[in-house]
Amino acid sequence: RTSTQMHNALETHGAVASWDGDRLTVWESTQAVFGVRNMLKDALKLQPTQVRVICEYMGGGFGAKLGTYKYGVIASLLSMRLGRPVRCVLTRREENLAAGNRSATLQKLKLAGKDGRIVALEHESWSNSGQGRWAANPTGPSNTLYDIANVSSTAHRVTTNAGALSAFRAPGYVEGTFALESAVDELAVAMKVDPLTLRKRHARSVTDPRTDNRYSLKRLLECYAIGAHEIGWSKRRNAGMRGSQPHRRRGLGMATQIWGGGGGPPAYATVHIETDGTAVLRVGVQDIGTGTRTAIAQVCADELGLQLDQVTVRLGDTDAPYGPGSGGSVTLASIGPAVRIAASEVREKLLVAAGGILEMPASELRIERGSIVSKGARTPLKEVMPKLDNSTIIGTGIRHPNPDKLAIKTFGAHFAQVEVDVRTGEIFVEKIVAVHDVGRIVNPLTAASQVQGGIVQALGFALTEERVVDRGLGRVMNANLEWYEIPTSMDVPEIVVRFVDVPDRKANNLGAKGLGEPPIIPTAAAVANAVANATGARVRHAPMTRARVLKALAMVEAS
Repeated sequence: RTSTQMHNALETHGAVASWDGDRLTVWESTQAVFGVRNMLKDALKLQPTQVRVICEYMGGGFGAKLGTYKYGVIASLLSMRLGRPVRCVLTRREENLAAGNRSATLQKLKLAGKDGRIVALEHESWSNSGQGRWAANPTGPSNTLYDIANVSSTAHRVTTNAGALSAFRAPGYVEGTFALESAVDELAVAMKVDPLTLRKRHARSVTDPRTDNRYSLKRLLECYAIGAHEIGWSKRRNAGMRGSQPHRRRGLGMATQIWGGGGGPPAYATVHIETDGTAVLRVGVQDIGTGTRTAIAQVCADELGLQLDQVTVRLGDTDAPYGPGSGGSVTLASIGPAVRIAASEVREKLLVAAGGILEMPASELRIERGSIVSKGARTPLKEVMPKLDNSTIIGTGIRHPNPDKLAIKTFGAHFAQVEVDVRTGEIFVEKIVAVHDVGRIVNPLTAASQVQGGIVQALGFALTEERVVDRGLGRVMNANLEWYEIPTSMDVPEIVVRFVDVPDRKANNLGAKGLGEPPIIPTAAAVANAVANATGARVRHAPMTRARVLKALAMVEAS
């Protein structure tokens, strides 16, 4: 089982709307400025050109902000009626009641093994979608992660009198991986096979088991090797290890991750050179706190031959060329290739123009650190551009379709070291090692931050976060941050982040894939497996609260 996890971005849902008599401008905390524009123009019966949506910065979005809701429509209607700006922002309690959630699930898995291998897998799931009209399918990992000859899966949507679900960072895959990877560990114990060894035997395939398409790149075995070394897997003992105190036990566990992240069209970018030699990059995507702004500035600067501070990024505005919503780990993999093409086009035009000014063939020129470089000479762009008589040098880029007959996926593995207090049932996560194969790492700092944030959010799912509902009334009883327990800085363990960092050159012209969802997927399962290794007790319900750990320990003792 997995319990309902609620959205708690630091910035709640909200919008400010301003109607000037002809055009509506809305500033909204959103993951999809064009998605909000489309929803508002339909609700208000306006033309697309009459709605402008802006999101320059925002305080977090994990799937629930992929469109607008009643607050956006209400603010817009009131502004159109009153002729003045209107602000409508949800309180924290309203956020916990209306922003959606990660569905609670019940999952049943059957695994069969023979000769140290998994020969069959059956996975059936039920997801509580509340009043929602869709369900996040937890059987995705079972269908795609391992090469198993016989796989059967069935997913059911259950409607209840509770709040509707919404997309929540790797919807379905977090819940499904918790169940699948727990079951794989249980089978490994039953067959007396090392859990990592068992996974390796089923992770070597280079083709997607659902489509038979070849993976564009798969370095999962390298993830295993790096993670096992970092956590000290060779020191793992089947019966766990003594902890730091007599009443504590220590254990190691791991779990595997698969997700998409290939991105795709449509996505557009424009780059133009200012008279001072700097560049302005315009895109229609939004930076939801993941570092998109910095990453695409790097791509543009690198392709143009400029310093990073010579590139100005303007994003999060529907007056810019179209960009996709930031969901499904698609942002950088979608817009990044378009940015590179736009910057490349500008560079070629700029060299031709500079060649005319410097009276040299463009083929003998290049741009380095903001200067035109030729044999034995270096001329700053800010000296070349004024001589072009205010000519505008602009380039456009479009994201091309993904290659046919290729499966573009991301892979990873998390390893956990925990201590368990067998008297109180408390789990102390001491260390998480996260290794990811997501193609080229454009910005190591922001990429590592993504992984760290995903792990912390996953620890909430694993240990503390659980919506409490009055069964008779359907009323949420802990719709605040006092009683709904998200991890704090005091709960964060040592986190070691590693990347394979090999460009996926078949995926796109950057070789980069998405990293938004992968870090949250395997952590809870790795922790659960570490708890089982430490104590011999299997906790099959997330979050793994003290009461549930004590119950599992009592069952082991009774048996």
